[in-house]
Amino acid sequence: MVSCIAIAGLITPGLASGAAAAPPGDAQQSDLRYYQAAVNLLPDSDDAYAGAVSFRQEVGGFATVDVFLSRADTVTCSDSTEDIATSTVQTETRDAREPGPVVLEIGHSLDRAVGQAVVNLVVTANPGCGEPESVTTLWAQEIQLAVTGTSAKFFTGISGTTSAGPDRSTGRFYDFARDGTGTLTVGSLIVGTESPAAFLKYAVERQRNHGDVPAAPDPVAPPGGTGARGDYSAEFEPPGGLGVLFEDTIVQASTTGPPGRVTTVSASSFTAELIDCGDGTTAIREQFVVGSGPGVLTIGRKLGTATASGSIQFDRFITNGCLGGGTVSDAVVQPVTLNLIATGPIVRVSDTRWQIRPGEGSERTHGWYLGRQATGSVAIGAVGGTTNLAAIGSAGP
Repeated sequence: MVSCIAIAGLITPGLASGAAAAPPGDAQQSDLRYYQAAVNLLPDSDDAYAGAVSFRQEVGGFATVDVFLSRADTVTCSDSTEDIATSTVQTETRDAREPGPVVLEIGHSLDRAVGQAVVNLVVTANPGCGEPESVTTLWAQEIQLAVTGTSAKFFTGISGTTSAGPDRSTGRFYDFARDGTGTLTVGSLIVGTESPAAFLKYAVERQRNHGDVPAAPDPVAPPGGTGARGDYSAEFEPPGGLGVLFEDTIVQASTTGPPGRVTTVSASSFTAELIDCGDGTTAIREQFVVGSGPGVLTIGRKLGTATASGSIQFDRFITNGCLGGGTVSDAVVQPVTLNLIATGPIVRVSDTRWQIRPGEGSERTHGWYLGRQATGSVAIGAVGGTTNLAAIGSAGP
């Protein structure tokens, strides 16, 4: 046995893709090895917790635990309307080990694991119906996990490179893992709950950085095609209090690869404004539109610029507090525009992934894309402005 020891939401033994941005300076290298055991909870009722608990131990390092659980339930408000009450439970950090101890015992063959920890948990509760959110800390809660491997051991690997000019960051990540079943206890919130979705793994992560590689934009292009995306959001304090309080717009345009190139513009916007109900009271009016359709996308040389436009039919949802807070929906056609200029260098991201499962053979995939950070403007009708985040890109087949 190895005396050893997370990840938000449901987690799997798969690995992160690509290589991280490199710190400035000469070549640097890191080599991380760790054992991990995790149990995913799949809710069987509306008010049951979903999420995951993961124990991890770096070889030669500290044991840590990560808890992230959430649940939602429909509640009836005092005015007989319905709302959603939510609650999340999580460790103070994703690598919690205080006040301790945190211990994971896991077999070298990854056949079974037992984890025990004493850590603080943070509970965030939103009761719905307009009631305020509350945040409380549960001190020194006992976490227990047991996992039994049920599948054959399988191998997963990723090698990835992120580069911009002479600067480069490369990584090679692989693990041996088993799927399994598990039981979980989290304080008094979850006691001895069984789950069919668990795993055990041993992982190695190797990274080599040379130079100062910029952070890679998220991919915005389909395989073999080109694309651009801009996100805009803003908060306002209107004079007198009445008017738009917040608005958000996202526009993404992409052209598929040959043959038969097809351009699609997808967009959504959200607006919240304080309005006068005409009876001496005020209320919030919210509008959300979402849709996609054919459009035009033009990408400049070396991904230097991007322009897109289209006339899209949107689904529109309006909630008016002056009218009782119910939501009405309809369809509306609005113009969509995107105009971007690249502000960062071209960053190339590539990775090769492979998996070997005994009795099932092996699978191998390779992909790459180019991306540039950008700035500009997006709009859906009259809702839009200068982007907070934007990128222009292309992708390999």
